Amino acid sequence: MLLIFINFINAQKSELVNNEVDVLINSSIEKKAFPGAQIFLKIDNEIIINKSYGFHTYDSIIQVNNNHIYDLASLTKVFGPTISLMKIFEDYKIDLNEPISNYVFELKKSNKKNTTFYEALSHSGGWIPYINHQQNILKKNGNYKKRFVRTEPSNKFSVAITENLFLKESYQKKVYKKIKRSKINKPGQYLYSGLFFFYVPKIIENLTGQSYSDYLKNNFYNNLIINNLTFKPENKLLVVPTEFDEYFRKSLVHGSVHDEASSFFSGLSGNAGLFGSAESIGELIRSLETWPEGQKIFNDNTIEKFTKYATNNLDNPRGLGFDKPTRNNTNEYPHKDISPKSFGHTGFTGTFFWVDPDLKMSLVFLTNRVYPTRKNLKLYELDIRKKLLEIIIKHSKN
Repeated sequence: MLLIFINFINAQKSELVNNEVDVLINSSIEKKAFPGAQIFLKIDNEIIINKSYGFHTYDSIIQVNNNHIYDLASLTKVFGPTISLMKIFEDYKIDLNEPISNYVFELKKSNKKNTTFYEALSHSGGWIPYINHQQNILKKNGNYKKRFVRTEPSNKFSVAITENLFLKESYQKKVYKKIKRSKINKPGQYLYSGLFFFYVPKIIENLTGQSYSDYLKNNFYNNLIINNLTFKPENKLLVVPTEFDEYFRKSLVHGSVHDEASSFFSGLSGNAGLFGSAESIGELIRSLETWPEGQKIFNDNTIEKFTKYATNNLDNPRGLGFDKPTRNNTNEYPHKDISPKSFGHTGFTGTFFWVDPDLKMSLVFLTNRVYPTRKNLKLYELDIRKKLLEIIIKHSKN
């Protein structure tokens, strides 16, 4: 009888969460924070929400379904490079306090030669945030420099920026050269940077002999029951578009990675490039959960090492590759009542995931808030992520 009562209460909570989340997301769509969304929510081992909302675009032609895929933007950093390095850490016993230049030899004679894995993954190595590579292949009038970019593929111009724009393959060396020569700020201070993640595919290949994408498929993606994670979407009808890029690609970015720097590698750069559904990411997150029983990819000690605060700097809200709750009282990201043990990441296109071991909660929230333009900031102005967590936390604690 007690078990029946508990199940009844849990069912009521689940219905309340679903109803309140529906209201939040549908009202956000009406306010044009984004045209559509996907949500996957699991509490304990029970899937509470696995749902899609709205449409691909505001013309309401293609409705978002659970098997449709979003550009995951910087969530790639976790579900590509970070989980790879976690497994490499276990399998190859690498020392996170040693310089990454021990595995990326081109950095040996650079100002980054002493940056450790700990510093790079916790964004405390002093590396600058970003390099505007696309600016270097455009003329002053905005046209492409033909020595670098063509509209038809060939042996030399084989890197697909989009389906109609191709980069000279040798230009990738220039990208690495610019990263290598970029200035470095004071190590130890927090400065979010995506530049280290360009080197992770090289580290993977050097250590394992497998390509970046093959290593991820063989060790993670192919083990999923629902697997639509990909760096190269094959069916554009299943891909939610991102932005009308008027400056660089001069078209709607659809089926190609939104991040400009990653597009120079056809999405295989490590900092961005992965596409997938909330359901697939929700299943992959299981490898980062410490509470379920059964066979796991990682040791619990490895998960704790990477997901705890990496430094004692209160201004640094980072684990190793993961985002953490702020702890300097300047704001309440992602929510004031979230556990200090929790971790996650955000993406520029409007993507978000968060895991809280204390609540036994895993959340994936995907949108294309940059459609039709990245100038749309309503996702942040309406504080939708925090409101979503508010609903979940409120009913989890009752």
